[in-house]
Amino acid sequence: MEIQFTRISGNEIKFKYKDYNFLLIEQSRGVYSIGKAVQLYQLDGLEKKHIKEMAWTLSDNHRGMEESEAYYKGFTSLDGCKALALDYLEKLL
Repeated sequence: MEIQFTRISGNEIKFKYKDYNFLLIEQSRGVYSIGKAVQLYQLDGLEKKHIKEMAWTLSDNHRGMEESEAYYKGFTSLDGCKALALDYLEKLL
C-alpha cells in the first residue's frame, strides 16, 4: 500500500491511511515554547482530534522531550515523522 503525503504548509503534512485522514503538525512545545514537536491528528471533516505526539524536532533545553510522552524519544524532522506515524498507526489500527 503506497501512502501519499501532501505538504499543505511549512509545518503540516496530510495523508490518508486505511480510509482515515491524518495530519502531522510541527508545533511549539516545552518551556517558553522554544522547543518543537510533531503531533499526529486524525481529521474528521473539519474537526481534528489529537492522537499522539510523535517526536521532537528542536529541544527546549529544559527536559521537555525527556518528560513528554512522545512515541519516539529522540530528535527527527517533520519528514522523519512520516515513517514514525505509519509505524504507530499500524500498531493502533
